[in-house]
Amino acid sequence: MSTHEEREQRWVTGWTASLSGAGGAFAGPDATIRQTMRTVWGGDAVRIRISNPYSYAPLRVDAASIGLPGSTLPDIAGEPVALRFRGASGVLVHPGDAVWSDPAVLPVPTRGEVVISIHVSAPTEVSGHPWGNRFSWTTMGAVGDLTAQSAGAAFRPWTTGSAWVDAIDVRTSGAGSIVAVGDSITDGAGADFGTDTRWTDLLTERTLALDAADPRRLGIVNAGIGGNTVAGFGNSEVGPNVVSRLERDALSLSGIRAVIIAAGSNDLYLGGTADALIAEWERIAERIHVRGMRALIATIVPRGGGYGWAAPMERERERANAWIHRQSVYDGVIDFIPALDDPQEPGSLRPDLDADGTHPNSKGYRAMAEGVDLDVLI
Repeated sequence: MSTHEEREQRWVTGWTASLSGAGGAFAGPDATIRQTMRTVWGGDAVRIRISNPYSYAPLRVDAASIGLPGSTLPDIAGEPVALRFRGASGVLVHPGDAVWSDPAVLPVPTRGEVVISIHVSAPTEVSGHPWGNRFSWTTMGAVGDLTAQSAGAAFRPWTTGSAWVDAIDVRTSGAGSIVAVGDSITDGAGADFGTDTRWTDLLTERTLALDAADPRRLGIVNAGIGGNTVAGFGNSEVGPNVVSRLERDALSLSGIRAVIIAAGSNDLYLGGTADALIAEWERIAERIHVRGMRALIATIVPRGGGYGWAAPMERERERANAWIHRQSVYDGVIDFIPALDDPQEPGSLRPDLDADGTHPNSKGYRAMAEGVDLDVLI
């Protein structure tokens, strides 16, 4: 019997989105929100985490469901599965809290999409992730609870992000997941819309194509937030910094084997120093290790062609990256620079991989993923 067949079914993180803030957006009244997420793992059951980290008011979810996508979004194939919360059809999530749904039986394919519908009867402030690189939908005109409805005709495009849901667990025999905590480059800014071409998506393509018994066959889930810093300021757009959100967005997740820290560029952009970054990176690694997870760190990618990037920032980036290569605090280094750096203009992105001077395009994210030594992951 293979290692894959012998492995017990357990809860493993299949999808994440780091909530960055409420930002004044509201849903409702009497609206149903429908959103799609792609899970890295397949399995026979799912559960979702609904969070209300930023609003001053309780979040009242009146009903929720999950299903598989139909041939045309936002349709659902077959009948959605009603989600329960300690046996109830709805749940009250107090400010600052998060609640897991009960397990729901739903066969989910590996790297398959799920469709989640949430009904809120009262006008409700949204804690969300603003850039999901795909549409979510809402009903208009107070039409009521459509969480049990498969047809998507009543829904209209709403945002390009997600609302309230910040984690999906899948019951699977998969070996576990790795979570990448980062900024807009991890979040996929500059990628083609709707293509799932963030570097984490494309790295998952590589890892899940491995033989089932290969220990490197791990899913990569994404905890990036555009504009995020390691230890700098936070607000409703760029979210709390990595130091503040590490527990929520990485350490508390199910079945996590390793954490990749891929942030620091924005700290330098805002006037921070390599020395300050290094001190925080060291403390972060210690927190990861205390939880029994591997700590991995990624180099800060070139952004010499980006708006506002100046020579002092570049010098600090080079100092920070030099430390990353010589340190022994982290268990492994993911070096994105060889894949992205322009040999004609070192410190800038290669023109064919460049979206805007700061972020790679989809081709650049693929180059990042293909350049990762998979042995570093274990």
